[in-house]
Amino acid sequence: MTRTARIMALALCLAGPACMPLQLFPTDATDAVDKDFDFTAWRNIPNAGTGKKVQLGGRIIATQLPIVQQPAYGPIDRGRRSGEFAIFYAGALDSKWLKAGNRLIVIGSTQEAKSVVVDDVQRSLPSLAAACMHFWNTGGREIADFPYNAGGGYEPLEEDTYCVPR
Repeated sequence: MTRTARIMALALCLAGPACMPLQLFPTDATDAVDKDFDFTAWRNIPNAGTGKKVQLGGRIIATQLPIVQQPAYGPIDRGRRSGEFAIFYAGALDSKWLKAGNRLIVIGSTQEAKSVVVDDVQRSLPSLAAACMHFWNTGGREIADFPYNAGGGYEPLEEDTYCVPR
């Protein structure tokens, strides 16, 4: 590759969307998200901090999972459970996203604890009113287990974003 071709490739990469970080949500959805949100404190006293705009990662049934950027953008299971939370979404969702094991990232506002049934047991869980959610149809596997190259016989990872209509 000539020097000119390398400079052009670098310029295209710097200007092109392929080199930009993955944007899962509309910019207005991520504005004012509390980057210092303390999930553990919220889980312990959910009614103390309602109305905070937060971003959380999880697995259906939504167990809070840390969100990672590399090697894949999304929630990852490190084997440590840090607690469940309930998500309330005012829009319509395709049922394929609500299968056990699927991963998600949600942006929403904290609400008072809600009484929900999990595994036939009624529990009080911290809850979010979701504004936007991004789902990965992982079937319980890690996002990194799905290589990006869908051409070489690899299984592509299906994903989609839903936002409550304004």
